[in-house]
Amino acid sequence: MAKEKKPLYKRVWFWAIVVVIAIIAIASSNNKGSNQISVQPNPSNTAQQNTEVQTVTKTETKKYTMDQFKQIKMGMTYEEVKAILGEGTEDSSSGEGELKTVSYSWANSDGSNISVILQGGKVITKAQAGLQSMDARVTMEKYNKIQNGMTYEEVEAILGEGQLISESQIMDQRTEIYTWINSDGSNMNVTFQNGKVEAKAQFGLK
Repeated sequence: MAKEKKPLYKRVWFWAIVVVIAIIAIASSNNKGSNQISVQPNPSNTAQQNTEVQTVTKTETKKYTMDQFKQIKMGMTYEEVKAILGEGTEDSSSGEGELKTVSYSWANSDGSNISVILQGGKVITKAQAGLQSMDARVTMEKYNKIQNGMTYEEVEAILGEGQLISESQIMDQRTEIYTWINSDGSNMNVTFQNGKVEAKAQFGLK
């Protein structure tokens, strides 16, 4: 008798992928400042300096944006995602048929990126790192007010607008992770399961 295959959401390796994506997204967002290019003044050649500034500004324009990330919906096909982002880079592939799982990524020159996982040809996970800067005003006091079972609207009333860093749809379970990043790099994130707070984490809050 053939061994029954476990559904994807019960497989440890899949959740490991989701957690890694979330960690990369948060870490990349926290370190985004380190990737910025600074132009040193050159009093002896103002015209050359202005040209350099314009070049840096042009280089920092992102090919892949938060607006594009928001357009990607659970259940889309790769062709539909490609219509928004263009051809992606395949990072991994496993399984066959309806269980075939493929991960793609789209990266900007500054390291910010979008990742998408498809299973059976349909999007089940999307994540982003560093697409949009953030200057939140979150504190440990506000962090402590967030309780399991709260809705996003209730959390937003305490913390202000969050930034979506990942979203997954596995069977009837929808998981979303939002982050709030302060200007000094301290941050927090909140995980929502089917619209309700399931978990929270913070780094460096005061």
